[in-house]
Amino acid sequence: MVEKHDPQFNDAGEKQKIDFFEGDVHLGHYDFRFDFQNKKYFSISKDGTGDIRVHSQKDISQVWLLLEDEDFRAIELKNYADTERFLFWSTEVEFRSDISKFSFAATTEDGLNIYFGTSGIANFISPSEKWVYNKQDFERHYIPEWVYGSVMYQIFPDRFSNGDESLNPNNTVEWGSIPTRLDFQGGDLVGVLNNLDHIQNLGVNIVYLNPIFLSGSTHKYDAWDHFKVDPTLGGDEALEALIAEIHKRGMKIVLDCSLNHVHPRHFAFQDLIQNGENSKYKDWFTVFDYPLRLVHRPHLYSNTYKVGWDGNEKEYKTYLDKTIEETKLPVDIKEDDGPIIEPTYKAWWGVPDMPKVNLVNPEARQWALDVTKYWIENFDIDGWRMDVAKELDFSFWKDFRDIATSTKKDVLLISEIFGDTSQWLQGDRFDGTMNYSFRETMTDFFAIKRTNTKEFADSLANLFFMYSFEALSSCQNLLSSHDVKRFLNRADKDTNAILGAIFLQAVFPGIAGIYYGDEIGLSGADDPFNREPFPWHNTSSWNQEILEHTTVLMQLKKHSSILKYGNFELVFVDEDIVAFRRTLKDESFLCIVNRDGSDKQVNIKSNAHSVDVEFGFCTSKLVNGEIQVQLNPKDIGVIISEK
Repeated sequence: MVEKHDPQFNDAGEKQKIDFFEGDVHLGHYDFRFDFQNKKYFSISKDGTGDIRVHSQKDISQVWLLLEDEDFRAIELKNYADTERFLFWSTEVEFRSDISKFSFAATTEDGLNIYFGTSGIANFISPSEKWVYNKQDFERHYIPEWVYGSVMYQIFPDRFSNGDESLNPNNTVEWGSIPTRLDFQGGDLVGVLNNLDHIQNLGVNIVYLNPIFLSGSTHKYDAWDHFKVDPTLGGDEALEALIAEIHKRGMKIVLDCSLNHVHPRHFAFQDLIQNGENSKYKDWFTVFDYPLRLVHRPHLYSNTYKVGWDGNEKEYKTYLDKTIEETKLPVDIKEDDGPIIEPTYKAWWGVPDMPKVNLVNPEARQWALDVTKYWIENFDIDGWRMDVAKELDFSFWKDFRDIATSTKKDVLLISEIFGDTSQWLQGDRFDGTMNYSFRETMTDFFAIKRTNTKEFADSLANLFFMYSFEALSSCQNLLSSHDVKRFLNRADKDTNAILGAIFLQAVFPGIAGIYYGDEIGLSGADDPFNREPFPWHNTSSWNQEILEHTTVLMQLKKHSSILKYGNFELVFVDEDIVAFRRTLKDESFLCIVNRDGSDKQVNIKSNAHSVDVEFGFCTSKLVNGEIQVQLNPKDIGVIISEK
């Protein structure tokens, strides 16, 4: 951390009126953004250092933090990124008092002076216009130490490995069959246990399992008993054995869960079916019309527009017949127009076997909190990934965090929310999110090449600024998942595209999220093809280049302090190349992205005394305060160590 001080800025005699600038202060409108209540602008890092970030319009040339603690200090912020719209500024500061006040000053390229405080632009900053940091009152965002620089492996259990065929459901098909939404392949937790060597060799330290609770579906997001592991996956005993081995290897396990909805076979919903408005669980759900029933319009099967699952009439009809049989719900046949199936209760996106739970109800909320605590307390899981978190009552997630962290202090809490998740990532609800914004940035640049290098650099800057460093470090930077096309499918099976995206997973802050099979080149499209079985029986089909690339980079990410804790700074962009630094104290990694295989020489300013190629085929040397990097056409990504 470097603080830039200048004696001419000291004003020890008048701390309440800071005459930082000589002459007039410009009071015109300037786009200068800072929010003390949002931790992406102001946070306290794990070592107690204040992390302050602002962004401004393009014509700002300098920004200072005007800090009053034991003394008055003017600390110049560093410009760490320059995008099409904004300049991004940051500094780290050690507060010398438990209570500190601060505001900002800036100058424009035209030499105009600006003060910025709680009231906006001003000609001077009065005491009432300063932000106040109180160490005792400020709620820090603590994340587990083991999260920094993590590599997470996501497993869809039914499709990963069949470890015990005696557990197979009745409708299990031959392993490797073309996947469908309804057929089981027979994957189980025994199969996960049997293949931990493969997972660990990738550099993985977190195993993330899609839902494993009692359910009749392959995906199990429609569980009816959240306190039991489905017996087709091996039951509670198989999970206990898996967790024991994972922990023995120094790894962590994260479970997936939906508390937003349940299957109609859930005990509370069954009582509602039987007792209607007299059910003691009436307020656990939202009922539009009694008695509970399914309005069914089978005459519309011939209309593919009305048929769910992409117009797959046969498969969708089988699913509905299964749902009607399992739920025991009355069926009201109609011949009018409308959805093919229409529940008289609120369900997730109208899906009949997923009635939505009303977590505003105290008893329903307590049930959800009991689920949260049970698996941490009794199975020693290390984290939760919570399905469709945006659709649950916002206040619930505070209770959720309180019960989870009080049961196990170093637990990781990840949400599934598409887009900007800032309001959920302030340290009082979730730690991180499934970072689909990262995925789309990688898709646009590497897979479909919709963006150029400048746009890609701008996106990286925006991604870095989106959350606090603690939240960003807890985000699952995924390329594929069970809900979207695999990345290699989006890239039209272009191996170089996924190699580039994997490189960014390794060098950008956050958890590198590997969806099972991506490391060997699986390329399935939308559900169910993104849930194809892992080809253990056909290793000749594995893409060894992707596997080796993933292994080397993820091992580096897991072991490198720079990639765990280092700051981010964009340093170079041209029509072919994007380069940024990850810096920790006096060391850094210079990371160069070379999407189109340029063999050009790149010169980048450096204060290093020595450089070395950490990853890549390039050569590098120091010449007159610059690193000269001669890129090789095989270099999609390069890491240069600077000391």
